Amino acid sequence: MESVGIVLQRGENNSIYALLKPNIDIISGQLFLIEDEGKKTVARLDDYFYINEFFDEKTPFSRTLLNDKIDVELLNMNTVIKAELSIVKRYNHSTIPKPGSIVKFLPEIADEKDLLSFYQLSSSQGYIKYGRLAGSKIPLLLDLNAITMHVGIFGETGSGKSYNMRYLITLLSNIEIDGKVTSIPLIIFDANGDYSDFTSFNIDLVSKGRGWIKKYVMRDPLSDYEIKLSIDLSLFTAKDLADFIISLKYGDIAPNSLQANILEQVLSQHDPQEYNWLLSTREGIESLKIELQELKNTGFSPSSIRAVVSSLEIFLNKVRKYNFVSSSSSFNEQTLDVIWNTKGLAIIDFSSDGAPGVDISTKQLIVSYVSRLVLDYLTKAKYSGKQKLIGVVIEEAQNYIPSNDYPVNARITKEVLVTLATQGRKFGASLFLVSQRPAFVDKYVLSMLNTFFFHRIYHEDVKYVMSATGGLPEHLAKSLPSLETGYVIVSGLMSALKSPALVKIPWDDRIGSYTGYVMSIENILVS
Repeated sequence: MESVGIVLQRGENNSIYALLKPNIDIISGQLFLIEDEGKKTVARLDDYFYINEFFDEKTPFSRTLLNDKIDVELLNMNTVIKAELSIVKRYNHSTIPKPGSIVKFLPEIADEKDLLSFYQLSSSQGYIKYGRLAGSKIPLLLDLNAITMHVGIFGETGSGKSYNMRYLITLLSNIEIDGKVTSIPLIIFDANGDYSDFTSFNIDLVSKGRGWIKKYVMRDPLSDYEIKLSIDLSLFTAKDLADFIISLKYGDIAPNSLQANILEQVLSQHDPQEYNWLLSTREGIESLKIELQELKNTGFSPSSIRAVVSSLEIFLNKVRKYNFVSSSSSFNEQTLDVIWNTKGLAIIDFSSDGAPGVDISTKQLIVSYVSRLVLDYLTKAKYSGKQKLIGVVIEEAQNYIPSNDYPVNARITKEVLVTLATQGRKFGASLFLVSQRPAFVDKYVLSMLNTFFFHRIYHEDVKYVMSATGGLPEHLAKSLPSLETGYVIVSGLMSALKSPALVKIPWDDRIGSYTGYVMSIENILVS
């Protein structure tokens, strides 16, 4: 490869400074190859600026402030790029490139052997090729063995976040092992219908390694690939249900509130298998009312009993409205067997089409149910000597694992998802949390994620990201608010580079668009 610059001097720790040619296209986060007397090193561009004999570091002129009579060519005299780079990979040495070392673009990768040599791997088995390292045609290899360490995908609206998740799903649906194509079994909580077409129109993108793909909806099914979603309340404890039902009336209640304790006391006297009948039928609610009235004789006030009854009525109305509770639930352990055995894909459609009018508290109950089901299923498999793996994708994760700064009551989901994040990795659970605002996701859960895909994020989130993730270089973190659409910074255990890298995601019309198609304003106005 042609030289594009030379090393100027060493910096602190693993940083170096270089002078680069002024006419090359570069972007912060891009990787370069440095050659120093036969030693090869890969370094990441952290920061750069242009200098020359007239327009230099000590002369902060602006072109707009200069008199028009000054020859513009003067500003281009002996111009160079001064760049700060961080070493990310060394090849069979442990030294820092000396001043005068040659800086080049990354090499061309001719075949699989060259790719393995670049990453210093003996085999690509267990890796998938993801995008291209910025400024090159080299794919970033992602290690599937690290997928159970959980993944976070964050970016503001229009940054390419959902496109990236769709792209990842296509990669995880077409994994080649020993000449055969297989897939990671996935359950997707689809907040806005971003993945619905994988069951029909674009099914070819995800069906090669899968034997089963279905979409669960909370309305009447409209096709063979749709299933009406129902859950089984017997999977919850009396306390979980009591806290949730009382919160429907009072919002984010304090732990061990009087009303929740009263309802928990009544429910705990029943077999969990009765919960579906007790809480989702008129007969069951009337039975609970009788039991609650009897508690007046044990010292509970009539007003407290009335509050519990009112909360039960609210829950019953919710169940009747959406019809999502059944002892023969449509999403159960047998469903997970099918998902595992067929390496299937289950999309739970929470969009306005798949779940019209369904409120966030109902969605939280469903997310909590599925998460508990997955954790129980994988735990049983592990202890029976049959290790399994299921990925759970949660869009708008802040609604289910909120930080203290996000005004959503999510107790029914937060506890189980924290358990899934901390313990699930031992049993084969892989969380994919997707959100516009990482600062609104619980910091403890965020710290459990070991691979991050960062798109453009809000300025307010930068410090939070640096604090919660650890290890993301300051220069890269500060570039996040202005990151170009279609680019993503990948950091964490899945990356074969083992250092944060800027990656360009390939464009595919079938996968979707980075920002969603919107008709131009002028066309709308004249139509």
